[in-house]
Amino acid sequence: MADAFYIGMDLCSDFTQLSYYNDIKREPESVSQLNNKETYLMPNILFHSTETGHWYVGGEASEARFNEEGIIIDGIFENLESNDTVSVEGEDYTYPDLFVKMVKLHIDSFLYRYEDATIRKLVISVPEYNSRIYQLLSGLYKLMDVPEEAVEITSHLDSGLFYIFNQEQGLWINSVALYDYNADGLNYYRIDISRNRSPKLVTVTHEDYSSQMSLSQYGNDTYQMDVDFAKIADYEMKKAYISSVYLTGVGFTNKWMKKSTNVLCQGRRVFVGQNIYTKGACYRAVGGEYKAFYDQFFVETKENVLFDVGLSLDDEKDTFVPIVNGGKQWYNIRGKIFVILDDTDTITLVYRSRHTDEEKREVVKIHGIPKRPNKTTKLSLEVEFENPTDGAVIIRDLGFGKLFPTTNKIYRKEFSITWQS
Repeated sequence: MADAFYIGMDLCSDFTQLSYYNDIKREPESVSQLNNKETYLMPNILFHSTETGHWYVGGEASEARFNEEGIIIDGIFENLESNDTVSVEGEDYTYPDLFVKMVKLHIDSFLYRYEDATIRKLVISVPEYNSRIYQLLSGLYKLMDVPEEAVEITSHLDSGLFYIFNQEQGLWINSVALYDYNADGLNYYRIDISRNRSPKLVTVTHEDYSSQMSLSQYGNDTYQMDVDFAKIADYEMKKAYISSVYLTGVGFTNKWMKKSTNVLCQGRRVFVGQNIYTKGACYRAVGGEYKAFYDQFFVETKENVLFDVGLSLDDEKDTFVPIVNGGKQWYNIRGKIFVILDDTDTITLVYRSRHTDEEKREVVKIHGIPKRPNKTTKLSLEVEFENPTDGAVIIRDLGFGKLFPTTNKIYRKEFSITWQS
């Protein structure tokens, strides 16, 4: 019987990491390079062998370039917006083409290790939302020959939360600190948990320290880097009671922390690892019990929608019918419903806060539809978001079968919803 894997992928500009869910250990397990069992960071480079016609990716590409004649391709992320092409044996590839090929080969290189292995669910974690990358990855399911819902794109922040909340509860009994120190600099996230309200609330505070701490500014001066990080850590640790600290990013790979370690370890547990995001994405892929904190807590982050969008049936009970539910990243929210108008040419849109009783309403008049008998006008309503607060409800006239053909009219009702804090 072929293996079907839950896979988490951490896709960054320089490196990719993969993990898969180990059913026996009941936890994600990082995937090492095939030719180096001690390394989990797979470089984002491609190599095409002109001797065999074979494409290599990651560590295998690094090795093959020294053993076979061919062409090495890097800088794929940096050139995604470029109109340049790369010629490989008479065929021209755009950088978006190469990007998708690279991502697929990273996944294939893992699946090839198992006979007839397939994807059950793949969650790809990127540092933050990027419309171009999201667009390219959204079509990956076709190349992987899996259902559309089998591939999902998320962010480092969301993956980090999935990882943290799937550790033992004692580690997040109070606030949690996450430091991400990569090539772009240092970023700090504090995850605060409020249990004395309903629903229980998780909020994330973000501080960007990249202008104060970046790898390029220190060179080999790790002493000063340690001093500067200790000051930042001391300042942030005094703001809240922190149960645990997670350190991730290439900046934490070398053993330079001495003074800062003493600051971080005062009454709390500290973990250093480069696989937080890939394992968090893997937990998300498995779902089920591993998304339980999303059922228990309302998660409020800079990328999550904080309200539901739906309509009122305008009946005696003022029944609310959701089109989409908030509480997720704006770019991953989708929903569609159908309604049949009953002696009316209006609908009442409702925007309902996820963690208060507050509502905002709009009555929308459907213009331009020919006069039809009662209950013979069918509409579809969809919601699309541009960011966590702004979007539009798309209303389409579907008519009512052959008797009352559609007018093909489309109405777009834009909204911008914010709540008083």
